[in-house]
Order: sequence, then C-alpha cells, then structure tokens
Amino acid sequence: MTNDKPNLTNTAFADILAEPFAELLKPKKFYPTISVEYSPSRDEWAQIAEAIWVGALEGGSNHWIAYIHTGGHVLKSGFDVVDSNFEIVIHTEDEDDWFTSGVSYEDYEASEETETHRVKAFDVIVDGINLLDPERQRLALTVDELGQLDANDYDLIIQLGVFGKEVYC
Repeated sequence: MTNDKPNLTNTAFADILAEPFAELLKPKKFYPTISVEYSPSRDEWAQIAEAIWVGALEGGSNHWIAYIHTGGHVLKSGFDVVDSNFEIVIHTEDEDDWFTSGVSYEDYEASEETETHRVKAFDVIVDGINLLDPERQRLALTVDELGQLDANDYDLIIQLGVFGKEVYC
C-alpha cells in the first residue's frame, strides 16, 4: 500500500503551497522616519493664526459655530491672537434639530441654548496644528504655503484644537 497523499516535506509541494504567500513571506523594508522641528517667528505665527482664524470664520466653520465671544479682542488679528492668547467662548448649535423642530429658524435660534467651549485663541491654533497629519502640518506652518490650505483645512485645525478630533464633518 502506497501513500498517494503529498508529503509536506516534499520541496515541490512546499513550493506550490508557498507561491500564494510569497509576497507575505518576503522580508519587509522599513524606511526611517525623520521628524523636523520648526519654530516659526512671532511674525510668522501671527500670519499663520490670522490666516487660520479668517479662513475658519469666513467659511470653514460656519456650519457649527453660532458665534464667538472674544472679550473685546480681535480674533482676525494675528498679532492680537499671538501676543494675548486671550480666552474665547465658542457657542455651537445643532442646526439639524431646527429642521425637525417645526418652528421658524428665528424662534428656534432665540429659544435654543447653545453649547459653549472656553478655549484660548492661540492655543486652539497650536493644538490643532499639532494634531494634523504631517503634510497639512507642513503647509500650515510654512507661511508661503498657507494658500495651499482651504476653508475645510482651517475648520479642521479649529475643531482639532477645540475638541481634539473632528466632530463636525
């Protein structure tokens, strides 16, 4: 009586089995990661903060920010943001509730209590940039590249700085 079953130690049979897994069995090449630290100057930080706040307030964050109390400071002035790092109170509202409420938007807005978030104007920018992916981080920190970011990117920076993650898509 002979054994017709293939022998697992037979090299021809082992090669046939290994064929579909050949790519998985290859040694992997790992490339080193280089992290670069960059310290923008005061003037560069002012330009960065101003571009992000202006971009977010004039289009990027309008869908979730109802209004912001600045305590008399100018949020669209980069030097004021960087030099003072003043506290702001961001009021948010969920407009989806209005669609299902059955009342006019003005009545809904007047009666609805908004959620608030107390943060520092400059800290929001720094924290948000730190949580960005490396490519957007590079664009946000390079003054000459700020034009490569759009209102959605600015909104993402603000959301990451306020919430630590993207909450409103």
